[in-house]
Amino acid sequence: MDNSVFLTLKSGQIFLYISLFTSIFGLVLSMKKDVGVDILSKIEKLVVVPILLSCINLVIALVRGDFFIKFVAEHSNSHLPFIYKITALWGGQEGSLLLWSLLLSVQLAISGKKHRISYALNFFTLSFFLFLPAFITKTFEFVYPPPEDGRELNPLLQHFGMVLHPIFLYLGLTGTILPFSLYISKILGFEKNYRKWAVFNWSWLTLGIVVGGWWAYSELGWGGYWAWDPVENVSFAPWLTLTTFLHTSMLEDKFKQLRTFNFILITITFVSAMVGTFLVRSGMFISVHSFVQNPELGIAFLVLVAVIISSSIYIYFSQREKFQGKDLKVKSVFSREFFILLGTSVLLTMWVTVVLGTIFPVIYESITGDKISFGKPYYNKIFGPLSLFLILFMSIGQYLPWGEGKYKLKNYITPLLLSTLAFIITFAFVGEFEIAFSMLFISFGLFVILREFIRDGIKSGRILPMISHIGFFILCSGIAFSQLLYKEGEFGMLPEEKVEFDKYTIKFLGLENSKGPNWEGIRATFEIQENSEKFKISSEKRMYLTWDEPTTEAGIKYGLFEDFYIVFIKLEEGKIFVKVWHNPAVSFIWIGTAIMFIGGMGKFLKKILKK
Repeated sequence: MDNSVFLTLKSGQIFLYISLFTSIFGLVLSMKKDVGVDILSKIEKLVVVPILLSCINLVIALVRGDFFIKFVAEHSNSHLPFIYKITALWGGQEGSLLLWSLLLSVQLAISGKKHRISYALNFFTLSFFLFLPAFITKTFEFVYPPPEDGRELNPLLQHFGMVLHPIFLYLGLTGTILPFSLYISKILGFEKNYRKWAVFNWSWLTLGIVVGGWWAYSELGWGGYWAWDPVENVSFAPWLTLTTFLHTSMLEDKFKQLRTFNFILITITFVSAMVGTFLVRSGMFISVHSFVQNPELGIAFLVLVAVIISSSIYIYFSQREKFQGKDLKVKSVFSREFFILLGTSVLLTMWVTVVLGTIFPVIYESITGDKISFGKPYYNKIFGPLSLFLILFMSIGQYLPWGEGKYKLKNYITPLLLSTLAFIITFAFVGEFEIAFSMLFISFGLFVILREFIRDGIKSGRILPMISHIGFFILCSGIAFSQLLYKEGEFGMLPEEKVEFDKYTIKFLGLENSKGPNWEGIRATFEIQENSEKFKISSEKRMYLTWDEPTTEAGIKYGLFEDFYIVFIKLEEGKIFVKVWHNPAVSFIWIGTAIMFIGGMGKFLKKILKK
C-alpha cells in the first residue's frame, strides 16, 4: 500500500476519533456547574476542525481512488466524473453520517452562547452522530486485497440534484437540535434567538425537500415529483411541526401563552427528524432514497430517541414552574392569534396523517408479516381539503390585528372580488371546477398580501414573512395545476412515425448510440410540434459500467407554464415504446420554493451582503 494511502486512511480515522473525544469532553464539562459557557462555546467551535479534516481526507480518498478504504471501493471508481467523486461522500451510509456530523457541528458552532443544559443536549447529539461513523458504520474501514477498481456511485445519484439535495436536507434535519436546545435556553432565561434558528432550519428543510422533488422529477422518469414515498414523508413530518412551531411561538413571544405546547411541539419536531432518520438508516423502508439495512444502526437511533424523550420529560418536570406561561385566551375570533390556532389544527392534522400513513404499515408488517401501504389516494383525499382550509386561514389571518384590534371587513372586499374574477377566468379557460376552486383560495391569499403592501407599504417586520407566504401560495398553485391538469399517454412508434398527444404532434426521428465517461447508451430523438413551434428532445437508456440494471434519462422541455416530458421505455422489434406527459405549471413549484427560501433566509442573507 502506498504511504499516502495509508496516511489518508489513518489520519481520517484519527481526526474522527479526536472530534468524538472533543465532543464527549464538551458533554462532560457541560455537566459541571463551575465551567463557564465561554469555555463550552469554544469547544463547540473547536470540534468543527477535526470533523472537517476527516471529511477532507475521505474526499481525497474518493477522488484519488484509494480502494483500500471499503467506502471508496463501494462508491467511487476511476471512470466516475470528478464532481461525483466528491459527492460520493454522501452517496453511502458511512460518508453521509460523517457529512451529517460536519453540518451539525458547523451549525452548533455559529449558534451563539446557550444555557449549559442546551450545550449538554448539543454535545450529546453530536457525540452520537460521531460515534456512528467511528464504531458502527466505520467510515474508514480497511479492505485487503483492494479491488482493481471501485463499484462507483449509484447511477441514480449521479445527478446535479443529488449534489444539492442531501446537503440542504441535512442542514434542515440536523439543525432541528438547535431550535430544540435554544428554546430550552430561552425558557431557562438565557437566550432569545431560538426563532431565528428555527427559521434558518425551516428554510433549508423546505429547500431540501423540494430540491429532492426536482431530482425525482428529472431523474427517475415517472413524470412526477412527489410520490408520498415513506422516505419523503419522514422529512415532511418535521417540516409540518416546525412550520407550526414558527407560528405558535409568536403567541408565546407576544402573550406568554402556549409555552408548554411549544416545548412539546419543538420536541416532537426533533424526535420526528431523528425517528425518520432511524427508519431510513435502519433499512426499514425499501426505497430509492434509502440505505442498506443495518440493525445495529437502527438500535443506536432508538437509543438516541429514548434519551431525547426522557431528557425532555426530565427537563420539563425539573423546571416545571418556568414552563408555565399564561393561560390561552383568545379575545376575538377576528384576531391573528385565532387564525394561527386554526392553522395549527390543520398542520397538526396533516402531521398525524403523514405519520399514520408512514409508520402504520411498518407496525402492521412487523405484527402480521403482510405488507400494506398508504398510497396517493389516501394522502390526496385528506391533504386536498386541508390545504384549502390552511390557505384560507393564512389568507385571512395574516391581515388581522393581534388581540382585540378593530376588525374591518372592507379590507377583504377587494381581494375577494379579484379572486372571484380569477376563479371565473380560470374556469372559463380550463373548464375544471377543482382547479378554478383552488385558484379562488390561492389568489385570495395573494391579493390580500398585495392589498397590504399597497395600503401600508413595506414594513421591515412584515416583509420577510409575507415573501414566504407569497412563495407558499405560488408553490400551491403549481401543485394544484400540475396534479389536476396533467395528461399522460403511452405509444409504440416506428422511425419517422407521427402520433398525436394532447396539443402536440410527436415524430420519432430515430435511435443513435451515446457514450459518457462511465456509461454507454441508446438515445431516442423526437421532433415535437406544438402549434407553429417545433423543438427536438431526446430520452436515453444508459448502462453504467459497474451496474447491471439500465437507467432511463427523461427528455424534458421546461417552460414557465408547462413542461413536455417524454421517457424511452423499451425497444422491441425496431419499435420504440414511450411514455409522455404534459405537466402544467410545475415551474411554479420551484419558483415558489425559491421565494419561500429567500423569505426565510432574508435576515441571514442581509447580514452576509453587509459583510
